[in-house]
Amino acid sequence: MSGTLSWKTSSIELQLPEQTSFSRIKDEMKRELTQVDRDVRLRVIEDPSQPKKIEVLVGNRLTHNLIFRRPKIKVPAKKLGPRVAIIIDDMGASKRRARELMNFDAPITLSFFPSSRNSRKLAQEALKKGKEVILHMPMEPYGFPEINPGKGGLLMSMTEEELHRQIRENLDKIPHISGINNHMGSRFMEDEHRVSILMKELKARKLFFLDSRTTPKTVGYTTARKFGIKTGQRDVFLDNNSNDEAEIRRNISKLAEIAKNEGEAIGIAHPHPSTIRSLREMLPKLKERGIEIVPLSDLME
Repeated sequence: MSGTLSWKTSSIELQLPEQTSFSRIKDEMKRELTQVDRDVRLRVIEDPSQPKKIEVLVGNRLTHNLIFRRPKIKVPAKKLGPRVAIIIDDMGASKRRARELMNFDAPITLSFFPSSRNSRKLAQEALKKGKEVILHMPMEPYGFPEINPGKGGLLMSMTEEELHRQIRENLDKIPHISGINNHMGSRFMEDEHRVSILMKELKARKLFFLDSRTTPKTVGYTTARKFGIKTGQRDVFLDNNSNDEAEIRRNISKLAEIAKNEGEAIGIAHPHPSTIRSLREMLPKLKERGIEIVPLSDLME
């Protein structure tokens, strides 16, 4: 407002196409608007660090502020190639094999038993080497007690209170874990109520859960999803026949094919000498095929 005169000033942002000349727009606006009224004039602001502007004035009164922006250049998101996570279960018994694996030039994930004598110390060494560490949680299988998951097992006979206590005790034994997977548990993992007790503890500690799929009737993955826990499922057991290195190598190749077709894949192996030799031979070949080896946590969703 100036005296009795009032007017509206409009600020308008415009997208300037990449191939359009700002100078041409400026010249055409000047020619067209000055034909409307001799009092109309333009004030052009061209600061390299700012969007270009044209201020339209009638006399000395600003009526329009035009801001010209170039379209944002969309940088395409980096397309992820096929990714594979390899977990070594049953860690903690052998110092020598554990150290061989933690010295691998690949981010494999090491899963330690809670109660093996060397687990805590070896897990700390693995963390210092930059390896991801998870807990290999023992659970009751079919055939128990003849088939025994070992010390610290989660058993069907336990009360809720006993399960909570055993889960916490196991989790406390290995510091700085990222998550857990199940050891055995073909019977336990079919019981949604007991699996839910486990998930409550994992959720409270912000740990992920990998379902090792030791039974086709497992409810681990679906229950973890219900609790909002990051989770995933094993695709291939790499060394069910630990005496056949050719079969282990074929299984590693199978894992690679799943990753190529699905984008990612999860394999579980064990610290057998044959497995260590096979992985040492095959991991460089996976990289040559464009397959990235990643920590398990990268594939948990």
